[in-house]
Amino acid sequence: MLVLAVLLSAYVLVGVAPASAVWTALDMAVVRGTNNGIYWSVYNSQGWWTSWGSLGGSTLSPPGICERPYVGAVLVVVRGTDNGIYLDSWSSGSGWSGWAPPPGGGRTIDTPACGFLNSILYVIVRGTNNELYWNSYNGVTWSGWVDLNGKSASAPVLVSTPSLNRIDLFVQGMDNGTYHKAYTSGAWSISWDSPGGKTSSKPAAAFYRLVAGCASVCFETDILLLVVRGMDNNVYWNSYSNLLSTPSWGAWSSLSGKTGSAPTLAFDANYCDLGSTGDCSSIEALGVLGTDNAVYHKTYASYGWSVSWDSPGGSILNSPALAYIPGSLFQFSLVAEGVSTSLYSNTVTFNTSTWGTWVSLSGASTSDPALVAIV
Repeated sequence: MLVLAVLLSAYVLVGVAPASAVWTALDMAVVRGTNNGIYWSVYNSQGWWTSWGSLGGSTLSPPGICERPYVGAVLVVVRGTDNGIYLDSWSSGSGWSGWAPPPGGGRTIDTPACGFLNSILYVIVRGTNNELYWNSYNGVTWSGWVDLNGKSASAPVLVSTPSLNRIDLFVQGMDNGTYHKAYTSGAWSISWDSPGGKTSSKPAAAFYRLVAGCASVCFETDILLLVVRGMDNNVYWNSYSNLLSTPSWGAWSSLSGKTGSAPTLAFDANYCDLGSTGDCSSIEALGVLGTDNAVYHKTYASYGWSVSWDSPGGSILNSPALAYIPGSLFQFSLVAEGVSTSLYSNTVTFNTSTWGTWVSLSGASTSDPALVAIV
């Protein structure tokens, strides 16, 4: 793994962005190539880049990716070929910083998870003993690795919600249960909670906000949506509600579909802001690999899922990646590995469930791609 001595110091980044790029309203994809190399591409109003850029280095797992909202910055964190943890960061107009490990190193056997609360970066990994550990970086120093007192059978899933100053962690437990911990008021909850049930893959989770009744008095509802692949391959969902007061789990419900891999859940982060004074709701997009290898999609808005699954056709091999397209009208982009390991993309419009056409991204991958919206 290539390691450079640049460590995100105060998020001052070095490097030169490709001259052809237009850094507005874009999605960024990062993939593990068939040679285990790490590659990136972007989507904006001009479409996808025609070729992948190399980030150097190698990884044994799909990359992890997260965005620092509203400052045009992205962090990629990977498992190196030595099981070490390495980070690279990108900012609009400055480019990539180069790979570096956090002080004290650390080891992982899976894809790391990352997220930002304002200017602070949080990283969570599944250690080589399956134990979960967290670390944070405030722009000057790292906090150091701390045990979260729990084990996972899959990669961790992190949902950061800066507007509520909280982070939520979801994992597949060693007993295949789904477990959750929250980081609020500067500390992690002492114990893990669970909605019960079993999952055969890592869960998918996303934040959801509804503001309603604004003709008189606005009422805000903030929840976390959780979607899992059950032990029977059926797709189920649950919600962790009342985040503003006393959070609690609901009951599991079936989404009447099957999948052969972990589900993917993405949301529109800007459509319904904290303190909105008009009726609104976030938009959630769920993507799965069907048991027939096709892509299937559902949406969630205004307290309900779309009745039926829609599909763009085609066949894929692994879980697809979804992200909202900033500046678009209810659109999400999707990146997936085709049956030939080649990479393809498509777009879906929320309010009509209308798909575009498949676009070849060149390049190839044998694992799940990572995709993030930059707002």
